[in-house]
Amino acid sequence: MNTHKHLRLVIEDIYANGNQITEELLSRLINEFRYSNLYIPAKRENGTLNFIIYEEDSSKYTPLFTDLDEFHKFYADSDVEVFENSFELYQNVLKTSDIDGYILNPSCEKYLFKRDFILGIKNIPKTSFHSADPYTQDELTEIRASIDNEKLESFMSDHSNIGNWEDLFENLASSRLLGLMTSNLDLSAYADNGIISQKSTGPLASMYIDRVGGMYETVFSSDEKISEVNTDDYKYCQIINLATLINFILAEDMDGLILNPESDSVLIPRTVLLKYSLGFERFANDERSCESIYYIFLLNSEV
Repeated sequence: MNTHKHLRLVIEDIYANGNQITEELLSRLINEFRYSNLYIPAKRENGTLNFIIYEEDSSKYTPLFTDLDEFHKFYADSDVEVFENSFELYQNVLKTSDIDGYILNPSCEKYLFKRDFILGIKNIPKTSFHSADPYTQDELTEIRASIDNEKLESFMSDHSNIGNWEDLFENLASSRLLGLMTSNLDLSAYADNGIISQKSTGPLASMYIDRVGGMYETVFSSDEKISEVNTDDYKYCQIINLATLINFILAEDMDGLILNPESDSVLIPRTVLLKYSLGFERFANDERSCESIYYIFLLNSEV
């Protein structure tokens, strides 16, 4: 369950700094808030669902909650409902109401997000990636066969490039990357010319997550790099849209991304992904790959 630990950590750091917001804390707060999916309470009255509003010192506020545990601390045994929503809704509620802001976790942090602060946040992250002309199964098969990330692998193997995020991201944006999909079942019988359509079968495999020291999504530059991952499950791969993956990592409160774990093991922490997230949307978003999540491939060694 997403508990928004990174957003709560920023608020903890603000309080530890005497409630003084430095430029660095402000940047972290805005970035984490933009990618949050917080819970908003509402109550049904005469068949209408209304967000709950509290008045205090002539100001009106609506509570927000990082998770259901915080919601139940404040609304124990009540008929109040709660809905998880993206940041865009928080702004839209303010635009269509006279409330003055939100109070986050009123039973714990009690952090006040004022109206002007929220409406002043720009560059709202995309919540969906869609194309009217997605790659077909045959086109994805051709893309898979043409993958060559030698330039990216050469860049990562050069230790002088450690921390050179701009050039790394430029290489990533021009590369075709793979995700590792795992299953406890041998799925080769479902494959047609090395590709499995989960549109026909339903979900068969899940994306590999590195859980050492946190929760990290993983991407790979080749089948060979995937083969170096030590797991008892059967391994498959999937063509990924990097922009979609980065947005998922940030919205799901994950700790970052690892490129080629157990070989190159290039770790990109969450703070860096947040800093460059809009660049991924603009320069690493192949919209036609929006349906690649429905297809998985046998590794070349298994075909």
